[in-house]
Amino acid sequence: MTDTWDSQLLWYARAVRKMQERPESDPTSWLWQANIHGEKSETPGPNPEWNNCPHGGWFFLPWHRAYLLCFEEIVRDVIQNELRGPDDWALPYWNYTRVTNGDPDSPESLECRRLPGAFRSPDWPDGEGDNPLYLAEPDRSPGAALGAPVAWTEVNPHRAMQAEQFTGVRQFGSEYTDGHLVHSNGQSGLLEMQPHNLLHGYVGGVMLQFFSPRDPIFWLHHCQIDRLWAAWIASNSGHKNPTAADWLGYTHTFRDAQGNKVGFTSKDLQSEEALGYVYESLADGVGLKPPERLVAMVAAGGDPPAEQVASTTGPTDLGPDTLTVPLTPEPSARAGALPEAASPDTEARAILTMDDVRADAPPQTNYRVFVGARPDHEEDLDPEGPYFIGHLHFFGAVGENTHHHGGSGLSFKFDITEHLTELRQLGMWDGEGIPPVVVTPATLGPPPPGAEAEAAALAATPTPPPESRPRIGSVSLTTT
Repeated sequence: MTDTWDSQLLWYARAVRKMQERPESDPTSWLWQANIHGEKSETPGPNPEWNNCPHGGWFFLPWHRAYLLCFEEIVRDVIQNELRGPDDWALPYWNYTRVTNGDPDSPESLECRRLPGAFRSPDWPDGEGDNPLYLAEPDRSPGAALGAPVAWTEVNPHRAMQAEQFTGVRQFGSEYTDGHLVHSNGQSGLLEMQPHNLLHGYVGGVMLQFFSPRDPIFWLHHCQIDRLWAAWIASNSGHKNPTAADWLGYTHTFRDAQGNKVGFTSKDLQSEEALGYVYESLADGVGLKPPERLVAMVAAGGDPPAEQVASTTGPTDLGPDTLTVPLTPEPSARAGALPEAASPDTEARAILTMDDVRADAPPQTNYRVFVGARPDHEEDLDPEGPYFIGHLHFFGAVGENTHHHGGSGLSFKFDITEHLTELRQLGMWDGEGIPPVVVTPATLGPPPPGAEAEAAALAATPTPPPESRPRIGSVSLTTT
C-alpha cells in the first residue's frame, strides 16, 4: 500500500473519522477499539475487555488476527451502512518488506518502506485539512512523518520466515507457551521481534506504546504481520501452528459491528482462507537472506549457570550520539573465560545481556548494538558489517506502559559466541580484554525527493527528545 490516496485508504479515513465521533463507551468506537489493546490513562479503568494485548507469547498472532477481523468488520459496516460506500471494502496491508529487482535500496523498495503518503498529509485529497490518518509530532517520529524510509536491516523478515517451528527458543511465534495471555515478558518470537517491534519503533510516538491502535497506521502494520504469518505457513510444508490444547482451545473475545461479544479460539484462527479472506500475495516481501554473521537472540529464562565477566555499575543513558557502554571487568572473573567462549574447541557460550531497557517518553528511534566496533570509525557501524549483533527497541517500555505491562522494562540477550570467534579469526579482536560494546541510533534512509535540506537531515538522523531519557538499566557479559 503506497498510493497516497488509494480508494481503500480514502474509505478507511472516512470511517475512522466516523468512529472517532462515537463515545468511548461505544464498543464500536475508535477509542474503545484502541483500549482493547491498551489504555492511554496512567490509571487503567476497570473494564476487563481493555488492556488485553498479548506480547511476548504464543497468543500474539492469533489474538491480533481476531482483533483485525472484528475491527475490519466494524469499519466495513461504517463504510457500507453510514457512508453508503462499497460492501466489499477490506483492510489494506502496508508491505514495507517488499523488494523490487532483489534490491532493498531500489527507489521502489525505498518507497514501500516510507510511511504511506496518506498518513503523512494533514489534508484530504481535496486539500481540506483534518485528515484523521495524519498524526503530527510527537505522536509520530520526525523521520517517519517526513517520509524517510525505515532501514531494511530493521524490517527484513528473513530470519523469522526461515524459523523451523512456531514455538521453542527464538522461533517464529514465541518460546513462551503458558496457557494465559501475557502483555510483555521479553520472550518475543522472531516475527514479533523483527519486523513487528522495530516497525513500531520506526513510526514512534503513539506506536511505541500499548495504546498504539490510536494511530491509524497500526492496523495496516498488523495486517502485514498477519500476512507474514500466513506466508510462513504457506512457504514450507513443515511449518505448522501449535497443536497443544492450551493454544488451540484458548478463546479470544472481541466485539462485532453491532457491539456484541464474539469469540474465536486459536483453532478457529489458523487459516485466513477459512475466515473468508485472502492476501494479494504470500510470496512478495518475505525477506532476503542477510549476512551469515547476524547474531541470534536467546530466551530470557532457563539459562545454565553463568560466570560474569564484566558489567555496568549503573544505568546507561542513550541519546542522539554513538555511545560506548562502560563495562567494568569483574575482579573474580577468570582471565581466560571470554577467549574460551570464543574458541570453536569449547562448548562455552558468551552472552551479552541488556536489562531494563526503557524510556520516559517515546525516543523516536530504535538503537543498534555492536561488539568490537571502534565508535569513531563510521565503517565499523554498518548494520551489515562484522561488528553488528542486533537491535534495541522500546515498544511497550515507554512511560507508564512499563509499569502496566511487565514492570521492569525490556530485556535483550544476545549470544555473541560465534561473533567473537569470527572477530578473532578476522584479526579484529586479539582475545585480550573486553571488546567494546557500542550503541547507536538507527539511522533512516533518504526522505522523499524534493524534501528541504533541514527536513532531510532531521529524517536521516533520529534525535531522541531530551524528555524521553532512553536508557539501559544494566548490561552484563557472561560466559556459560
